[in-house]
Amino acid sequence: MRAFPPGRPGGSPLARAADWCFALQTWLMAACLAVMVVLLFGNVALRYLFNSGINVSDEISRLAFVWMIFLGSVIALRSHQHIGVTMLVERLGPGARRAAHVFSQLLILWVLWLMADGSWTQTVIGLDTALPVTGMPLAAFNAATLYAAVAMGLLTLADLARVLAGGPLPLPPGHAGGQE
Repeated sequence: MRAFPPGRPGGSPLARAADWCFALQTWLMAACLAVMVVLLFGNVALRYLFNSGINVSDEISRLAFVWMIFLGSVIALRSHQHIGVTMLVERLGPGARRAAHVFSQLLILWVLWLMADGSWTQTVIGLDTALPVTGMPLAAFNAATLYAAVAMGLLTLADLARVLAGGPLPLPPGHAGGQE
């Protein structure tokens, strides 16, 4: 399964730009994974074969892992891959299902606001704190959370606007039920 919808040749420029952004995020996730594998495998090989190592491998790998997780979270939100319990919502009528969706999206926006606010504060604090080996600011880690909160907030706002304008409710992939 692809992490982003297929290209939309007849789609709007905004839809094509969004597809391009999510394709870029997928490639960035792959790059993070490649960096982690190369650094960690290289470090282990150097330790066993030459009794040396790559000093920055742990910090860079940890940073790549954090960014990969948050990039993946944004992609998962866009493709409705996050865990959801729909047992109750599936039993509701169309109007109540729409109201429940709007309410849950508003709750999500509130939590994302808290996440963005906290990560902004931590990013600013981390600008003055250097990591011990690489010397990079600690803010590089917190910026991943800030990015994810803002990106997921924008996706949630777009979904909320679409549903409030009368658009169909999103269903998780592989869901057997029909839309309204």
